[in-house]
Amino acid sequence: MARRNLFRRSRAHGPRIGGLAWVALLALAAMSIVWAMGLVRFVDALPHAPIATQETADAVVVLTGGSRRLDEGVALLEAKSAPVLFVSGVDERVDAKGLRALLDAGDTRLPDALVECCLVLGYGASDTIGNARETQIWMQVGDRRSLLLVTSNYHMPRAQLEFAHAMPGIRVVPHPVIPQDVRLDGWYRYPGTLALLANEYSKYLFASARVAVVGWFMALAT
Repeated sequence: MARRNLFRRSRAHGPRIGGLAWVALLALAAMSIVWAMGLVRFVDALPHAPIATQETADAVVVLTGGSRRLDEGVALLEAKSAPVLFVSGVDERVDAKGLRALLDAGDTRLPDALVECCLVLGYGASDTIGNARETQIWMQVGDRRSLLLVTSNYHMPRAQLEFAHAMPGIRVVPHPVIPQDVRLDGWYRYPGTLALLANEYSKYLFASARVAVVGWFMALAT
Protein backbone atom coordinates (compact mmCIF):
# COMPACT_ATOMS: atom_id res chain seq x y z
CA MET A 1 0.00 0.00 0.00
CA ALA A 2 2.81 2.43 0.90
CA ARG A 3 4.59 1.70 -2.37
CA ARG A 4 1.36 2.28 -4.31
CA ASN A 5 0.79 5.65 -2.63
CA LEU A 6 4.39 6.67 -3.32
CA PHE A 7 3.96 5.71 -6.98
CA ARG A 8 0.78 7.77 -7.20
CA ARG A 9 2.52 10.79 -5.69
CA SER A 10 5.35 10.50 -8.19
CA ARG A 11 2.90 10.38 -11.09
CA ALA A 12 0.96 13.31 -9.68
CA HIS A 13 4.03 15.51 -9.48
CA GLY A 14 5.39 14.52 -12.92
CA PRO A 15 2.95 16.46 -15.12
CA ARG A 16 3.42 19.62 -13.03
CA ILE A 17 7.16 19.69 -13.78
CA GLY A 18 6.46 19.04 -17.44
CA GLY A 19 3.87 21.79 -17.51
CA LEU A 20 6.28 24.33 -16.03
CA ALA A 21 8.90 23.33 -18.58
CA TRP A 22 6.43 23.89 -21.41
CA VAL A 23 5.47 27.28 -20.02
CA ALA A 24 9.14 28.24 -19.84
CA LEU A 25 9.72 27.07 -23.42
CA LEU A 26 6.69 28.96 -24.69
CA ALA A 27 7.80 32.10 -22.84
CA LEU A 28 11.30 31.78 -24.31
CA ALA A 29 9.86 31.29 -27.79
CA ALA A 30 7.63 34.35 -27.39
CA MET A 31 10.57 36.46 -26.19
CA SER A 32 12.66 35.28 -29.14
CA ILE A 33 9.92 36.24 -31.58
CA VAL A 34 9.53 39.67 -29.99
CA TRP A 35 13.32 40.16 -30.04
CA ALA A 36 13.51 39.15 -33.71
CA MET A 37 10.68 41.52 -34.65
CA GLY A 38 12.45 44.31 -32.76
CA LEU A 39 15.68 43.55 -34.60
CA VAL A 40 13.94 43.88 -37.95
CA ARG A 41 12.46 47.24 -36.95
CA PHE A 42 15.84 48.35 -35.57
CA VAL A 43 17.63 47.59 -38.86
CA ASP A 44 14.86 49.10 -41.01
CA ALA A 45 15.18 52.38 -39.08
CA LEU A 46 18.92 52.66 -39.77
CA PRO A 47 19.99 55.01 -42.58
CA HIS A 48 20.98 52.98 -45.63
CA ALA A 49 22.59 55.88 -47.50
CA PRO A 50 24.72 58.88 -46.48
CA ILE A 51 22.83 61.85 -45.05
CA ALA A 52 24.17 65.32 -45.80
CA THR A 53 24.48 67.35 -42.59
CA GLN A 54 23.49 70.96 -43.14
CA GLU A 55 23.60 71.98 -39.48
CA THR A 56 26.50 73.52 -37.64
CA ALA A 57 27.54 72.98 -34.04
CA ASP A 58 30.16 73.89 -31.46
CA ALA A 59 32.12 70.70 -32.11
CA VAL A 60 32.38 67.59 -34.23
CA VAL A 61 32.71 64.46 -32.10
CA VAL A 62 34.00 61.26 -33.68
CA LEU A 63 33.75 57.91 -31.90
CA THR A 64 36.60 55.58 -32.83
CA GLY A 65 36.00 51.94 -33.65
CA GLY A 66 34.61 51.93 -37.18
CA SER A 67 35.77 52.57 -40.71
CA ARG A 68 35.38 56.01 -42.32
CA ARG A 69 34.30 57.73 -39.10
CA LEU A 70 37.41 59.86 -38.80
CA ASP A 71 37.33 60.73 -42.51
CA GLU A 72 33.78 62.04 -42.11
CA GLY A 73 34.77 64.03 -39.04
CA VAL A 74 37.63 65.71 -40.89
CA ALA A 75 35.33 66.47 -43.83
CA LEU A 76 32.88 68.20 -41.48
CA LEU A 77 35.72 70.16 -39.91
CA GLU A 78 37.03 71.30 -43.29
CA ALA A 79 33.49 72.24 -44.33
CA LYS A 80 33.38 74.53 -41.27
CA SER A 81 30.42 72.67 -39.77
CA ALA A 82 32.18 73.16 -36.42
CA PRO A 83 35.36 74.91 -35.26
CA VAL A 84 36.91 71.90 -33.52
CA LEU A 85 37.08 68.12 -33.92
CA PHE A 86 37.12 65.91 -30.81
CA VAL A 87 38.03 62.25 -31.28
CA SER A 88 36.88 60.10 -28.37
CA GLY A 89 38.30 56.70 -27.50
CA VAL A 90 41.75 57.08 -29.05
CA ASP A 91 44.33 54.41 -28.27
CA GLU A 92 46.91 55.79 -25.85
CA ARG A 93 49.69 54.80 -28.25
CA VAL A 94 48.34 57.08 -31.01
CA ASP A 95 49.13 60.79 -31.02
CA ALA A 96 48.08 63.53 -33.45
CA LYS A 97 50.88 62.67 -35.87
CA GLY A 98 49.94 58.99 -35.79
CA LEU A 99 46.31 59.85 -36.42
CA ARG A 100 47.30 62.02 -39.36
CA ALA A 101 49.42 59.19 -40.74
CA LEU A 102 46.41 56.89 -40.64
CA LEU A 103 44.37 59.43 -42.55
CA ASP A 104 47.14 60.10 -45.07
CA ALA A 105 47.31 56.36 -45.76
CA GLY A 106 43.76 56.59 -47.10
CA ASP A 107 42.02 59.23 -49.15
CA THR A 108 41.86 61.95 -46.49
CA ARG A 109 44.49 64.60 -45.89
CA LEU A 110 44.64 66.49 -42.61
CA PRO A 111 46.54 69.79 -42.98
CA ASP A 112 49.05 70.74 -40.30
CA ALA A 113 47.11 73.90 -39.51
CA LEU A 114 44.01 71.90 -38.61
CA VAL A 115 46.04 69.51 -36.44
CA GLU A 116 47.51 72.36 -34.45
CA CYS A 117 44.37 74.44 -33.97
CA CYS A 118 41.35 72.25 -34.23
CA LEU A 119 42.07 68.60 -33.37
CA VAL A 120 41.61 67.26 -29.83
CA LEU A 121 42.18 63.61 -28.90
CA GLY A 122 40.42 61.90 -26.01
CA TYR A 123 42.11 58.90 -24.41
CA GLY A 124 39.70 58.23 -21.55
CA ALA A 125 37.08 55.99 -23.19
CA SER A 126 36.98 52.31 -24.06
CA ASP A 127 33.25 51.90 -24.79
CA THR A 128 30.20 53.94 -25.71
CA ILE A 129 29.39 54.85 -22.11
CA GLY A 130 32.98 56.08 -21.75
CA ASN A 131 32.67 58.06 -24.99
CA ALA A 132 29.63 59.88 -23.64
CA ARG A 133 31.22 60.63 -20.26
CA GLU A 134 34.52 61.74 -21.77
CA THR A 135 32.77 64.00 -24.26
CA GLN A 136 30.50 65.43 -21.56
CA ILE A 137 33.52 66.53 -19.50
CA TRP A 138 35.25 68.03 -22.54
CA MET A 139 32.10 69.85 -23.65
CA GLN A 140 31.55 71.23 -20.16
CA VAL A 141 35.10 72.52 -19.82
CA GLY A 142 34.82 74.37 -23.13
CA ASP A 143 31.27 75.59 -22.43
CA ARG A 144 30.05 74.01 -25.67
CA ARG A 145 26.32 73.45 -26.13
CA SER A 146 25.99 71.45 -29.35
CA LEU A 147 27.83 68.74 -31.26
CA LEU A 148 27.76 66.76 -34.48
CA LEU A 149 28.02 63.09 -33.51
CA VAL A 150 29.89 60.92 -36.01
CA THR A 151 29.70 57.15 -35.73
CA SER A 152 28.55 54.17 -37.80
CA ASN A 153 24.86 53.98 -38.70
CA TYR A 154 24.29 50.75 -36.77
CA HIS A 155 25.97 52.25 -33.68
CA MET A 156 24.18 55.60 -33.81
CA PRO A 157 20.98 54.65 -31.88
CA ARG A 158 22.95 53.47 -28.84
CA ALA A 159 25.43 56.35 -29.09
CA GLN A 160 22.61 58.90 -29.18
CA LEU A 161 20.97 57.22 -26.19
CA GLU A 162 24.16 57.34 -24.12
CA PHE A 163 24.99 60.92 -25.13
CA ALA A 164 21.47 62.17 -24.36
CA HIS A 165 21.66 60.43 -20.97
CA ALA A 166 25.12 61.82 -20.12
CA MET A 167 24.47 65.38 -21.29
CA PRO A 168 20.74 66.17 -21.47
CA GLY A 169 21.40 69.89 -21.96
CA ILE A 170 23.52 69.40 -25.09
CA ARG A 171 22.09 69.41 -28.61
CA VAL A 172 23.31 66.24 -30.35
CA VAL A 173 23.04 66.18 -34.15
CA PRO A 174 23.59 62.69 -35.59
CA HIS A 175 25.87 62.28 -38.59
CA PRO A 176 25.84 58.54 -39.34
CA VAL A 177 28.56 56.92 -41.41
CA ILE A 178 27.66 54.09 -43.78
CA PRO A 179 30.33 51.34 -43.48
CA GLN A 180 31.13 49.65 -46.76
CA ASP A 181 31.41 46.21 -45.19
CA VAL A 182 27.99 46.27 -43.46
CA ARG A 183 25.32 45.25 -45.97
CA LEU A 184 21.92 46.43 -44.81
CA ASP A 185 20.13 45.31 -47.98
CA GLY A 186 19.42 41.66 -47.34
CA TRP A 187 21.40 41.82 -44.07
CA TYR A 188 19.92 38.53 -42.82
CA ARG A 189 21.67 36.68 -45.66
CA TYR A 190 25.16 37.67 -44.51
CA PRO A 191 26.31 35.92 -41.29
CA GLY A 192 28.85 38.61 -40.39
CA THR A 193 26.39 41.47 -40.82
CA LEU A 194 23.62 39.53 -39.06
CA ALA A 195 25.86 38.85 -36.05
CA LEU A 196 27.00 42.48 -35.91
CA LEU A 197 23.48 43.90 -36.04
CA ALA A 198 22.07 41.35 -33.60
CA ASN A 199 24.84 42.12 -31.13
CA GLU A 200 24.36 45.88 -31.49
CA TYR A 201 20.59 45.58 -31.10
CA SER A 202 21.02 43.55 -27.91
CA LYS A 203 23.44 46.16 -26.55
CA TYR A 204 20.92 48.86 -27.40
CA LEU A 205 18.20 47.03 -25.46
CA PHE A 206 20.42 46.64 -22.40
CA ALA A 207 21.47 50.29 -22.61
CA SER A 208 17.83 51.38 -22.87
CA ALA A 209 16.91 49.30 -19.83
CA ARG A 210 19.84 50.65 -17.82
CA VAL A 211 19.03 54.27 -18.69
CA ALA A 212 15.36 53.70 -17.81
CA VAL A 213 16.23 52.16 -14.43
CA VAL A 214 18.68 54.97 -13.61
CA GLY A 215 16.07 57.54 -14.55
CA TRP A 216 13.50 55.80 -12.38
CA PHE A 217 15.82 55.80 -9.35
CA MET A 218 16.70 59.45 -9.92
CA ALA A 219 13.01 60.34 -10.07
CA LEU A 220 12.44 58.52 -6.77
CA ALA A 221 15.39 60.34 -5.18
CA THR A 222 13.91 63.70 -6.04
